[in-house]
Order: sequence, then C-alpha cells, then structure tokens
Amino acid sequence: MDELVLLKIDSKPRLPKNWNYRKSVKKMKRLVLNWRNISVEILNELYIARTQLSAQGVRNDLDPNGPKLGWENYIRDIGLSKETVRRWLGRYDPETKIILPKEIEGTSKLTTTNKCPCCGYKW
Repeated sequence: MDELVLLKIDSKPRLPKNWNYRKSVKKMKRLVLNWRNISVEILNELYIARTQLSAQGVRNDLDPNGPKLGWENYIRDIGLSKETVRRWLGRYDPETKIILPKEIEGTSKLTTTNKCPCCGYKW
C-alpha cells in the first residue's frame, strides 16, 4: 500500500453511443454520496492527526537519532500540501463531522425587503 500507482488516462473519455440520463443520475448520486462519506472520513483523520501532533507536551525532538515526526512530516508523508490541508480543515466541523459550505464574499450591501413598521429601519 506504500507504492505509488500511476494510471495512464486518455486525454478524453470515450462517449457511449447510448447514454441514458436516468442511469447517469442514479450512478452519480451513489458516487457523490460515497465521495462525501470518504471526504468526511479523510477530514476527520486529518483533524485527529493534527490535534495529536500539535498537542502541548508532545516532544518529537528529544531523541537526536530518532525521526522528527510532526504535522508537516505527516502531511508530506500522505502526499498532500500544507495549504490544501489547511483549507480543507478550515471548512470542516469536527463536532458535527460535516463539511461547511464555502462562504460567499460580497463587495456591496445585500438588498433587503424587511422594514420596521414603527421607524422604517431596513434590514
């Protein structure tokens, strides 16, 4: 399981002659559900690893001949970049084990239709 497997991928997928909308939707629903479950498992394991490796009192530099194992070593060893993991964990809620939606940033005020009947204040 420590081996890196390279897959040769064609530049374009082959298009089937008889593509079926309903079959495709059914297939994709299953794949998306599996992808979400796997994503939460990955994020949960990353959160646990980061918490364990950054716990106060954990010293991995005491043995001068031993390996220096820390958070950065961990994410390098699993093949992810530090920035990618930081972004992923920023959107993960470990208490509810859900991936939070990406926040939308705006540059202007939001339009509103709510108005106080007494003073006319809009919100």
